[in-house]
Amino acid sequence: MKDEIKYKLGRNIKIERIRKDITQEQFAELIDMSVSYVSKIEQGLTSPTALALFKMSCVLNVPMEEFFKGISKL
Repeated sequence: MKDEIKYKLGRNIKIERIRKDITQEQFAELIDMSVSYVSKIEQGLTSPTALALFKMSCVLNVPMEEFFKGISKL
């Protein structure tokens, strides 16, 4: 269940980033994080921190709830 949540969360973040036509490198710079961190999040290998989610939300101009779309309640 936990891995599924990380995967879906990462996928949703990636979808929003691609919709805005932003590369991983640009995104990492805009949120002041490393490219490898962004890549691991998008692959579902790690969970973003609350601060990272907030920064991503601001940069992509979407509410944080959008990142949790399609993730069922525990």
